[in-house]
Amino acid sequence: MTDRAQDTRRTRPGRRAAAIAAAAVGAAAIGAAVAVLAAAVPGPAGSALAAPRAMPRAMPAAPASWAPVPYRHAQLSVPGMWLVESRQQFWCGFSAGRGGMIFVGSKPEVPKGNHCSLTASLAWIRPAAHIPPGIRHWRPTAVIHGVPVYRRPSAAGSVLYLVPELGVRVGVRGPLTRRVLATLTRSPLSVVLRRGPASPVPARWVWNRFGGVRFATPRSWRLQRENHWATCGTGLEPGSLLLIDATRPPVYLPCPIEFPAAAAERAQPGLTVVTGKYAAKSVGEDFARCRVRSGVRICLSTVTGHGGFFSSVLIFSVARPGQHNRTFFLLGLPGSGARPRAVYDSVMAAGH
Repeated sequence: MTDRAQDTRRTRPGRRAAAIAAAAVGAAAIGAAVAVLAAAVPGPAGSALAAPRAMPRAMPAAPASWAPVPYRHAQLSVPGMWLVESRQQFWCGFSAGRGGMIFVGSKPEVPKGNHCSLTASLAWIRPAAHIPPGIRHWRPTAVIHGVPVYRRPSAAGSVLYLVPELGVRVGVRGPLTRRVLATLTRSPLSVVLRRGPASPVPARWVWNRFGGVRFATPRSWRLQRENHWATCGTGLEPGSLLLIDATRPPVYLPCPIEFPAAAAERAQPGLTVVTGKYAAKSVGEDFARCRVRSGVRICLSTVTGHGGFFSSVLIFSVARPGQHNRTFFLLGLPGSGARPRAVYDSVMAAGH
């Protein structure tokens, strides 16, 4: 559960996102909501990269009222009241002419039939698609937080960068263009899943055994236990380790439809671990991209890196190789990703 739904219990993540999308589109269709944000679809990219420019001056850090919005390996920060739009959810806002919108994984455009207008402020993060061969031999337009970016042709009033190192294109339009682009960095997901040596477990963390798996968590996280899944939001209790031995069927509660602003979508620290007879039915995700490590087979949910609501948690299953019983993890991805990385790397077979 996220901090914006404290008066409710938890629901399955996939169902929550689908409910938001359906409710938002339905509201637009009946005129109960009015669009607030603007789109500027980038023009077709030319065959050659734009000429390199001088590096921009250093920009100040994003204000505290801004919120990070990740997609795959990249992340931008935007004002907290900007709407986060993705293929899984689209929302028409409430005050025409105010705010902004950031699209993750899709073009900056409104789906047909939603009767939504657009305003001038928006940003987007999309897959890189075609990356010109030999691009790493070009001088980049700029280097933002250690990440080289290359200017591409774009529509008037907008700026578009190709970011080969993170596998995305990022674009911004409106008065905050330079400030938003200056926040580009690697997403927490990219930090958690990067190759390399495992992160050490901090000395003050505690080790836990549950569902045949051993893992470490911060000592400050509150320990909670339940025997069935009854969850709203992301499936997390912020700042908590929630252990669910699902001996009873899941309970799907009437969770509130939540306004998908960037600040409300912000990831929270915490971990939920689900095992037992009804574990798979409770979590309700499909898994792929498996690897064997520390005596267990770890598989990522197929929604990993999709952006929007799905970007705030990493959902993965853990099982011993050759066994069907699985334990499921829902790990919050706040901050730089360093702490979630330490939790993820600590997961191992209980006998290790």
